[in-house]
Formats: sequence, C-alpha cells, structure tokens
Amino acid sequence: MTSRRQFLSASAALGGGLLIGFRTGPSLGASSTFTPNAFIRIASDGQIILTMPYVEMGQGTYTSIPMLIAEELEVDL
Repeated sequence: MTSRRQFLSASAALGGGLLIGFRTGPSLGASSTFTPNAFIRIASDGQIILTMPYVEMGQGTYTSIPMLIAEELEVDL
C-alpha cells in the first residue's frame, strides 16, 4: 500500500518533470514567410501603422490596442 508521503513525493517528482521546458529547432519543412503577432511601424512622415492579425470576436481589440499604443507613444488617434 502506498503511503501519503510516498504519493506526495512521487507526485512532486513527476510534476516537476512536466515543468522542464525544452526547445526544438525549426522543422525542415517550415515556411520562410514571417507573420508578426503584433507589429508597430512608424513611417518617416510620422504615420504609425499597427499590424495586428488577431480576430475580433467582441473583445474590442481593434479599438483598445490602438488606444493603448497611442497613449504610450503620447500621440493623438
């Protein structure tokens, strides 16, 4: 029969193993195109362009993220 102490120590050892992260290299068949998560470009004329490929599903990201960026950069919308 397994004691509580044995169970907890085994659970901690197995759970700790799940926390160890590793990184693998890119696969050989990976595409070479780059798609940014969120990208801000400031043009030479001062225009700020936000590329954001998130899907709007009622969260208001198309409104709130540009407002946050404008506030941080201290520019008008």
